[in-house]
Amino acid sequence: QEEIDNDYKQLQHVEEVLANLKKECSENIAKIVSELAFLNHTFEARKYVVGLGERFSITGFIAEDDVPKLKASFSELKEVEIEVRPAHSDKRLSPPTKLKNGWFARPFSMFIEMYGTPEYEGFDPTPIVAITYSLLFGMMFGDVGQGLCVILVGWWMYKYKKMQLGDVMIRIGIFSTIFGFVFGSVFGNETMLNPLYHAILGLTEKPIEVMSSEFILPLLIVAVGIGAFLNMFSIVLNIITHAKDDNKGECLFSQNGVAGLVFYGALVIGAGFTAVGISVFSPLYILLLIVVPLLLIFLKEPLMRKLDGKSMFPESFGAFFMEGFFELFEICLSYITNTISYLRVGGFVLSHAGMMMAVTMIMEMAGGIGGLAVGIFGNILVMCLEGLIVGIQVLRLEFYEMFSRYFTGNGIVFKTLND
Repeated sequence: QEEIDNDYKQLQHVEEVLANLKKECSENIAKIVSELAFLNHTFEARKYVVGLGERFSITGFIAEDDVPKLKASFSELKEVEIEVRPAHSDKRLSPPTKLKNGWFARPFSMFIEMYGTPEYEGFDPTPIVAITYSLLFGMMFGDVGQGLCVILVGWWMYKYKKMQLGDVMIRIGIFSTIFGFVFGSVFGNETMLNPLYHAILGLTEKPIEVMSSEFILPLLIVAVGIGAFLNMFSIVLNIITHAKDDNKGECLFSQNGVAGLVFYGALVIGAGFTAVGISVFSPLYILLLIVVPLLLIFLKEPLMRKLDGKSMFPESFGAFFMEGFFELFEICLSYITNTISYLRVGGFVLSHAGMMMAVTMIMEMAGGIGGLAVGIFGNILVMCLEGLIVGIQVLRLEFYEMFSRYFTGNGIVFKTLND
């Protein structure tokens, strides 16, 4: 035991010597680490440099706002020449993309980066995603109290954890609160806002009763209508994008082009008029606005080859017909599924109201402190569970129902050497 104690004393002495040594050498070690990091950074930058005799050239991309700062940093070095050219001046290089959006849309760029990066000078869908995502989430998660909680949690996540998702939660929480006033729900309480409606609108109770049987069918119809509008809006964006790129075939004959817009729009408008008792499906309407566009979609590939001066049917018409027929059937089916997919918006409105109704009923059964505990736990459970599910479902609508129509995401992310 004495030997062990002596060994521990010697070990403690050695640790003290090492600590003092580290303390004495810390400044030198820091200088060495900094020098090595600089040399490594310089070595990594060598792959961007071209040497011609005693002259060296480096070519790269920089944000336009940073050009004056770059020139100022080398202003005292007379041997260094800086030449600023347009991004497309070298056809061998594809310019990278740096997203730049306003205060409201900026946090939603994280969703764009998940899917892909817009091409340089291409269409940036971030503002559209910011608006549509906030509206759809707010509608599906409409509750004043829970919306305010989402705002507070999002603010804490962004302020102290520096999480971009927290900045998104602030915005979707605002819309959840707004729709909570529309639906008249505060932590599942459906009567708390009745005095407000009476004071402002002169109503005895809230104007919309979500769980009412008279409201369910109109809600689902509105959800499908929102889906049809967003689908047509996405097609219009695709047409504008391809028209800008001078891609006539995709712009005119694609299912997400002019032909697809006419076909889908005619069906949606016709169905809307039929629902109110006005029939517009005359033979001429069907021929010009449904059959002809559908035929153009069917003949898209041959017509695109014709525009390029090539043979419309390089193999045989029979092979093209069989393949084109099944593709056309899939396209028609996708129009239906893409539209019906928005029923989930109405479904989650009912689901949220139903879950909060169950929590309220259990609170009333428990009563007293138990009821209060049930209310707190139930609201936290609904906010966590349904908030996560609704967030994922809205993101699915963005990616599969809208992005798939107008956004490719084939761009290159702008990164500096320090990144």
